[in-house]
Amino acid sequence: MNYDLCDLLNRKLEHSNGYLQDFPNRSSLKNQNVLDEILESIAPDLYVSILDSEFCNHECFGFWIYRNGKISNQIDDFDKSARRITKELSNLSYSNNPSLDVMYFGGMIKVLVALDKSIYIETCIRPSLDQMMTLKDMEIKFLSNNGKPIWRVCERRKKQVYWNGIGLNDLHAFKWSRIK
Repeated sequence: MNYDLCDLLNRKLEHSNGYLQDFPNRSSLKNQNVLDEILESIAPDLYVSILDSEFCNHECFGFWIYRNGKISNQIDDFDKSARRITKELSNLSYSNNPSLDVMYFGGMIKVLVALDKSIYIETCIRPSLDQMMTLKDMEIKFLSNNGKPIWRVCERRKKQVYWNGIGLNDLHAFKWSRIK
């Protein structure tokens, strides 16, 4: 990992999006049903049991988790916010997907949250200890009744290669040597 590039991307994204001060009242995420689609594809049985719960909230919020474990302000589109910081770094565009480049080179995590439903975590590299502690805090705070965290690890160099799982313990125990 190139730590200078990682720090540069984190500082640029922090400057662009800021930090989460208080959880927002309503979502501004562009596609509100994206978490339902992902949850249904990764864990269909869990999806049905969560939808049957009386505490299920269908509003979806999107955040970046920086490498230092801090949470960004709510964003409306991951690709738009990533494109803003990578537009000057033309040699960085390897995959034509700016959010994937930011996750890989910047070590950031893409997070979607639906209160008492699920937390979706997407990453390309092993989360730092600060990021794992933030995710654990989010799980305790936002999924107190019935929800579960789900995750996807993306292979950056190969198209459409993903590893999916349920729970933060499985994310921590994932065999990261599989990722190229």
